[in-house]
Amino acid sequence: MRYFIIGFILIVLPNSGFTQPLYRAETIKFNQGLPSDFVHSTIKKEGYLYIATQRGLCQYDGYQFIKNSEINSEINSLAISKNKLYYYDHNLGLVYIENIFDIPKELVKVNFEDSSPYNDHYDNIYIDQKGLVWCTDYNNIKYYSPNAKKMISFSFDTNISETDAKNIFIEPNSNEIWIATRKGMYIWNRKNNHLKHHPNLFLKKEHIISAKLSQDKQNLIYTNKNGGLFLYDLLQNRYKKIAISSTKGQFSIASSFEDEVGNTLLYNEHQLYFFTTKTNSKLVFETENKINHVYYDAETKIIWVATNHGLIKLMREDKSIITLKAFFKNNKTVTSIVQDDNAQLLMCNTTNIIYSYGKNSWKTYSYPDKSLQFSELFIQEKNIIVSSNKGVYILKKNNLQPLIKIDTGVKKAIVDNKNQLWILPNKGAVKVYDLATTLPKENFILNPSKYWKENKFNDISLAKNGTIWLASWMPKDYGISYFDNRKSRFVEISQLKYFKNESLFITDYYNKIAFTHNGNLLFSGYGGWNLVNPNGKIIFSLNTEKHNVTNDHIEGIAEDRNGNIWFTSAEGLNHYNFKTDRVVRISQIDGLATNELIYGFCKLSDNKIALGTNFGCQIIDLEDILKTQLINKLKITVVKKDGKILPHKNNNIELNYDFTELDLYFSALSFSEKEKIIYRYKFNTDETWNYLGTNPKLSLVKLSPGKYNITVAAGDNLDNWQSKTLQIALTITPPFYKTYWFFGIVIVLLFAMVYFISRYFINQEKIKGILKSNIKEAEMQTLRSQMNPHFMFNSLNSINSYIIQNKSNEASKYLSTFSKLMRSILDNSKYRTIQLEKEIKTLDWYLQLEAVRLEHKFTYSIQCSDEIDRETVQIPPLIIQPFVENAIWHGIQNKNSKGHIIIQINSDENESLKISITDDGIGRKASALLKKSQTTHISYGLEITIDRLKILNPSNSVTIIDLYDETSQPKGTQVLLNISS
Repeated sequence: MRYFIIGFILIVLPNSGFTQPLYRAETIKFNQGLPSDFVHSTIKKEGYLYIATQRGLCQYDGYQFIKNSEINSEINSLAISKNKLYYYDHNLGLVYIENIFDIPKELVKVNFEDSSPYNDHYDNIYIDQKGLVWCTDYNNIKYYSPNAKKMISFSFDTNISETDAKNIFIEPNSNEIWIATRKGMYIWNRKNNHLKHHPNLFLKKEHIISAKLSQDKQNLIYTNKNGGLFLYDLLQNRYKKIAISSTKGQFSIASSFEDEVGNTLLYNEHQLYFFTTKTNSKLVFETENKINHVYYDAETKIIWVATNHGLIKLMREDKSIITLKAFFKNNKTVTSIVQDDNAQLLMCNTTNIIYSYGKNSWKTYSYPDKSLQFSELFIQEKNIIVSSNKGVYILKKNNLQPLIKIDTGVKKAIVDNKNQLWILPNKGAVKVYDLATTLPKENFILNPSKYWKENKFNDISLAKNGTIWLASWMPKDYGISYFDNRKSRFVEISQLKYFKNESLFITDYYNKIAFTHNGNLLFSGYGGWNLVNPNGKIIFSLNTEKHNVTNDHIEGIAEDRNGNIWFTSAEGLNHYNFKTDRVVRISQIDGLATNELIYGFCKLSDNKIALGTNFGCQIIDLEDILKTQLINKLKITVVKKDGKILPHKNNNIELNYDFTELDLYFSALSFSEKEKIIYRYKFNTDETWNYLGTNPKLSLVKLSPGKYNITVAAGDNLDNWQSKTLQIALTITPPFYKTYWFFGIVIVLLFAMVYFISRYFINQEKIKGILKSNIKEAEMQTLRSQMNPHFMFNSLNSINSYIIQNKSNEASKYLSTFSKLMRSILDNSKYRTIQLEKEIKTLDWYLQLEAVRLEHKFTYSIQCSDEIDRETVQIPPLIIQPFVENAIWHGIQNKNSKGHIIIQINSDENESLKISITDDGIGRKASALLKKSQTTHISYGLEITIDRLKILNPSNSVTIIDLYDETSQPKGTQVLLNISS
């Protein structure tokens, strides 16, 4: 958007002029987003500007235009009531919406089939205090009743309402509606629903164009077809005509305008005027385009002008900047400005003329020599000391007179407390003169010539304590010096004894000197400025790079009444605040004539600064210029998903995951210059702000599903941040396979799968265990079946031996014991384990048979610990017998004498059985020798039993120990069985 200055007020003053435009204009057109250049009217709702055009209705936030996609026909006559926007749609009729994304809701439809083309108009919409929607057409005054849901009309035989009439309906009280028409003023009474002429005879016949009530509702202000402006007193029932000067044509009154000084805003087809009874009329704005409607926004102080060639925004010029324009004979920039005791401003611009401004008028003082160039002014009591390219001049009693001639020219001349004139020449040493006699003071300054040749001196100033200071460029030192009266020379502060930190200097090139209220000094230079106390100690340093100052070339500098520092650069005016330690820049977007402020600069007495321009100067109010134009509002205005606008009604935005880019647009709704408004944002997880600059748009690309809380803040270019922030709650809905319920189902299914799989494997393991157990049992039974025939074979041989020897009694006893043993073996073989008591009985029967069979060649004893409960302790059946049998057959049988077998059964702390089988036979070694010669008998019992024990429990063990006497002769064998519980 470009600013197009349409007009301004020019006040002619003696010799020159002063100009301060009331408003500056910006034209908004179709190519910037308007649906059409033909704008009918505007109105403000919830901070947004609604614009009725020939091609529909749109909402404007100062940046973006959002058009209602359902409204494409011509729209006019906007009105707002209870957050509803009523308007006249040429295709639909009388309708309303609540926000720009709404589908229009029809109150009264256009009847395209009736005979009259005029009665379907709904112009001049007005909603009264009771909610009745008033409007007009060519021959009718009518209202829509929301309760009755119908339109009630009052018909006239002639046209009573022109289409360009404005503010037809007036509501002076709750019982009456006044209706201004071209056929006079009418009054509608709410109680009886009657419409009649106004009782005042003049109003009854008046052709009224526009009307409104005064702010106190005591006067009716209206205009008529002849261009007259009238004031009707409702209490006194009388009216008077108010003369309007410098105006042409019929005028309408901007009903929305409310001015604190009593202005009334009038407009005709091409002009806007302020009107007051005291100052008469004042032209505000003029355009070649036809003005259709004027709306004043009291919140932002902006006037919106609807025309047939675009929408014009009129913004009041900033009162904090006053432009003083002189009629310079050239375009040279003012180089020096001073203010005298009478608050008069004097300035020069490298010509032979001095310009003076005071009491709203300009004066000039010139010298005949046109080659003369005045460059610097200095106030000395009531006189002005003037530096020039030819020496020093004095403006005394309005006369310019030469004072001292200096061939090299003078940068600056000052007068000290002793009436001495100090001259800083363009080249060479500083000179001192007696001002009264204008005679030079020889050898007053004793600095060597080398000092003046090697350095460049830019400014000289007088401190309150009488000290003379110099700002210089010193390639071999630093450029801050003062005159030491005792040494009669200028001394650099870097050479002072207490000076220890040279890094406090911001440069070696200083330009200007200024003083603070408490006598400290300010030195500006390339790279920043220093604050120095009267003793030469640097108190503070401002570095342009550290504080992000846009330009390093610092010139004019001054302290304001709050103790903060203002300084100019080649790119604007800057303000440093000691409390915040921040620099704020004032530039052309704030109203400065130029950003190159390296020339005229003067701190004025009323906390203002004068800045030199090429047409005069600008006066800056140092407090007002820092005030914000923001109105402490911030809203989301547009939401775009992959470039498509999405309707939104609040700051809670919920979207599906299926998008690439999400654009959030927002606005401070101040409608001021976009360059002045800065935006920043942060997520709730961020600690610092992310700056968007002047672009009110946050783009989020490929956002992961989840919830995001975003804070947006708006501020201006002067570092004023609104207290009101925008809180956005953004929810991105994930795809179904990333939702919690999906994860829940998956987890449940996984748990179910794990459960059933684990159950399956557990069952499999159980089945495997059962199978293994069955296999073990089968193996045990197999082993037992292998062992049982072996024992039976031996026993039957014994019985057979008794029979052969005709020992029938012995055979009978033997057979009886044998049968008991066989029954016991058969019964016990069904079980994996049996009671220890049964095992001992079986073993005893076996030993009895073997003792008889071997003719009592051995004796035996079975010893069981009393700690063992024989009835409850379980043991594999026939597990001891094979080891006893082995002791008999291989140890005792081959012994020449009787043998003895001891069987001991004990338990340990782990409840494992410890079984010891001890014999006093010939031992394993002798037995092994005998086995070599005995090939007819093979013993399987011992090997089978050991395998049984291992199958039953791998921790079971069998240990065989050879026993020896004192002479190391074998005396038997001991077998130790460890049967785990």
